[in-house]
Amino acid sequence: MRPSFGKECLLSILFELFVALLIAAVTPLLIRYFILPTSIHHQYPLNIIFHTCDHDLHSVCSFPAATLEYEKNSLFSPNIAYYLNVRLKFADIANSNKLGLFQNVITMIDENERVLKQYTKSAYVKEPGLIIKSSQVFLFPLYFLGFFYDYSSLAIPMSADYMEKIDAPSTKLVFTVQDKFASIEEAELIVTARFGFIRHVLYYWPTTSYTILFIAVFGIGVFLIVTKIGYLEYSARSKAALERDRAEIMKRKTTNKEVGPTPIKEEINEHKEEVLGVPVIRKRK
Repeated sequence: MRPSFGKECLLSILFELFVALLIAAVTPLLIRYFILPTSIHHQYPLNIIFHTCDHDLHSVCSFPAATLEYEKNSLFSPNIAYYLNVRLKFADIANSNKLGLFQNVITMIDENERVLKQYTKSAYVKEPGLIIKSSQVFLFPLYFLGFFYDYSSLAIPMSADYMEKIDAPSTKLVFTVQDKFASIEEAELIVTARFGFIRHVLYYWPTTSYTILFIAVFGIGVFLIVTKIGYLEYSARSKAALERDRAEIMKRKTTNKEVGPTPIKEEINEHKEEVLGVPVIRKRK
């Protein structure tokens, strides 16, 4: 006899599928929350300033510099490596070409004005060649739409492994261009967390990673539900077979008690044997 699953069992399976669906929907969000850091990508404009000379107000007596202040762990998450990039846009490309090689410095400072880290990077402004200049003139619409490289802008990778400790967070960043003749129109700080493969997929491919995790978790849930149903089916079949064998044994015992023992007919076969010349009559059962 095959065990049948009724309405209660069907409702239980539907409820378990709903729970598996809910867990599969929430799990990717929890994984993103616990794996990804709170600070991942930031872009801040830098206000480049300089100091004039006391003896000549038209002269520059300091390097162009910018200071960015922020709260603890708001710009950088502890124990996470970060890329530090600075994008500069020069006001006059003709004068900027005469700068030659200049040095850029980023200094990380904590709340006690203690220097935590300092990075330096040399850079120079590239000058477009004759072919590039001609292309910009004859293909001005494409140049205006941004299809050509902007030689007035310069992206400087300052660091690829800046990491803060939990007990020593920074609260201020100072960027300095060590050339007082640099005519900087705009400056921007770009902070990006450096991820491994899993974090990279979770952050830069949110829809794909969510779908993969959802399917994986829901598949595991369905597998557990199917395994449970199979186990219950096997247990029910085993129990039914055991009950059937037990009933058969009890039936046989009851039948034997009612009928009683079967009489055995004894057939006496007499035959004569001669033992030492004496005839003997024996009975055979």
